[in-house]
Amino acid sequence: MTYHAADTADEARAASPSPVPPAPATRRTRAAFVAPDAVVVALVSLALAGGATVSLGQHRPWTTLPLAALLAWALWRAVAPRERATAARARWGRTLVLLVAAWVVLNALGHAEYLIVSRDPGFLTLSGMWLVDHPSTDIPSLGAMEAAATQANMLADASQAWNLRGTMIQPQGAKMLPALLSVGGWVGGTTGLLVTNVVVGGAGLLALGALAREAVGRRWSLVPVAILGLSVAHIGLSRSAYSEPLTLLLLCAGMVWAWRGIRERRLGAVVASAAVTGATSMVRIDGAAFAAAALVGTVVVLALTSRTDAASTWRWRLNAGLAFLLVQAAVLGAGYASLWRWSEAYLERLSPEATTVASVYALAWTVALVWVLTWHPRVRGERLLTAPLRAWGARGGRVAGASVGLGLLVLASRPLWTTVHRGTSTSEDRFTNTVVEYFQRAQGMPIDPTRTYAESTVTWLALYLTWPVVLLAMVGFALATRWALRRRPLWALVVVGALVPTLLYLFKPEIVPDQIWAIRRFESVTLPAFALAAAVGARWAVHRYRAWHARRRGREAPAGIGGWTRAVVALLPLLTWVSLMPGNPYPVSVAMHVFSSEMHGARAQVDGLCEVVDGRPVVLVGTSSHFGTLRVTCDVPVVLALVTPTPDTLRQMTRVWGQAPVVLTREPEMLTWTEDPAVVVDSQVYQAEYRLQGLPRVVNLSHFAWYAGQPNADGVVVPLRAGATASPGA
Repeated sequence: MTYHAADTADEARAASPSPVPPAPATRRTRAAFVAPDAVVVALVSLALAGGATVSLGQHRPWTTLPLAALLAWALWRAVAPRERATAARARWGRTLVLLVAAWVVLNALGHAEYLIVSRDPGFLTLSGMWLVDHPSTDIPSLGAMEAAATQANMLADASQAWNLRGTMIQPQGAKMLPALLSVGGWVGGTTGLLVTNVVVGGAGLLALGALAREAVGRRWSLVPVAILGLSVAHIGLSRSAYSEPLTLLLLCAGMVWAWRGIRERRLGAVVASAAVTGATSMVRIDGAAFAAAALVGTVVVLALTSRTDAASTWRWRLNAGLAFLLVQAAVLGAGYASLWRWSEAYLERLSPEATTVASVYALAWTVALVWVLTWHPRVRGERLLTAPLRAWGARGGRVAGASVGLGLLVLASRPLWTTVHRGTSTSEDRFTNTVVEYFQRAQGMPIDPTRTYAESTVTWLALYLTWPVVLLAMVGFALATRWALRRRPLWALVVVGALVPTLLYLFKPEIVPDQIWAIRRFESVTLPAFALAAAVGARWAVHRYRAWHARRRGREAPAGIGGWTRAVVALLPLLTWVSLMPGNPYPVSVAMHVFSSEMHGARAQVDGLCEVVDGRPVVLVGTSSHFGTLRVTCDVPVVLALVTPTPDTLRQMTRVWGQAPVVLTREPEMLTWTEDPAVVVDSQVYQAEYRLQGLPRVVNLSHFAWYAGQPNADGVVVPLRAGATASPGA
């Protein structure tokens, strides 16, 4: 049974038997049709190759790029579209690629300069910079441990983001994204590295477009692409080195490959889907949650197809199910092994969360394995699912679909009848409560620091997609559930694969609730799934309107109703870019993550600091934000001094390193100087505000005034001037 919808009469005729064979497609037509899939395969192959080589500590151009080429060849053979390349399909491919290319170019112009660690993109970007010239993310301390041992409260690492393991400093987090960023660095230097995540975000849009073509047909496939691409969330998270756009790319690619593989009985495509969904653990510590949802969705679809496939296909379904389970588990396990090897402290710190998602995955995997093994004609274990569905009939499908839609509507209504609070028992809870209270005071909101705002998670989606899109998506999910249970089982890939992690985070986002930070929980799978479901809901509404118009007025609805509906729904997220607030001192405001470059000014500041450091060791006094920045970009040993270093300490550090260190600080009053110091680097960095229950509409300007000096023979700090290279204490 085929589930791919033909949108036009030409496609329908091309799909039917004809005594006249169709004209062969030209190479140009074929290339245009498969271009979106080709770009997705290329980016996924680079990501997988980078994740593999960095996990082995062998990330070099001559190891990663040949492996990526080999993976691309294998993936293409497994997942390439097999449909005939008609002129209409070629136009679709060209249009999608050109639109996404324009999106990439425009957003690359506003790429972030996240070279200072204030949140995750900081250490992920710096890890990628380190990998440009090194085979792993382990960073030698270069004598910083011995220098830090000269006085209490001197550190050779920095809390959370930079942790010591032996004599190595390990940046926190999984390593696939930094490895992929470093490929951009190989190609285009620092600028290439900084824009790579924009390219990843564009590839994610192409993967969503390919999935939408399979699910809703060619004409409607551009609608979810536009919805996601115009959302402030996808724009902001792609411009900075957030890990969610890469996760989105892997999950959408995995979903479309599983869809294609099951529909066409291509075992290679199913295996490819298993590999990329398992590889989410190389991107995020909670990758097992997304992998478990993909696993359950794939196994459910394989079981549901038994209702329409001939009994002789049981062996293929059994092989596909086992292959998916084994390959995904192997890749997922490799990702967590990589995380333990290259970011041990991070994994230990988040071990409760990691253990929970891993346990859920292990349970789902075990149950699925036992169930799949019963898919023999003599046992027919798949009837545990198909028999009740057959008994419930069409009414059961309608009830299930309505339940999904109404359930999402109830979740949207939670702010009307509940308020969710966080505990105060753990240090992490207390820290988060302090941060929330700070945000509440800054916005003039009622002070309630234990609020999680989890009751507003559906509202968060509407902040980025608009309420019409969210409501259409609820209708779309209801329809998709009904179709999956009745006649289009492949829709279970979207319903299960997207709604399971979505519901998890809708109930318990477990994140500091400021935007756009909080929407990260929903970028990887929820936002693209809601965009796709909204297209389903809108298409259904157009169909119902046409039927009503024909029945009531005796003639067809205007021909352009479908096109206008697609255009309006696709452009709805543009409404979130501008806010009108009459009576406010600033009555018109814009979404800062669209109209500004995050952390602009950081790159110039870092270049200035490295010029002052000039290859010498650094004692960073009073602030930890630039620890990794200086160690990576200046490639010098760094000691973090949270207290004032004594003259004797500075003399001992000079002996340890064999030269006098540069003392850097933004708080000159913490040090004793031989004379009044002057500012050596004066910098301003632009960053969007942190905002609760709304999109950031203001840019915060942070001023950085850096002072530098070197200890003399007595350990007293001699001020340096901008561009000075003398070593008075050497």
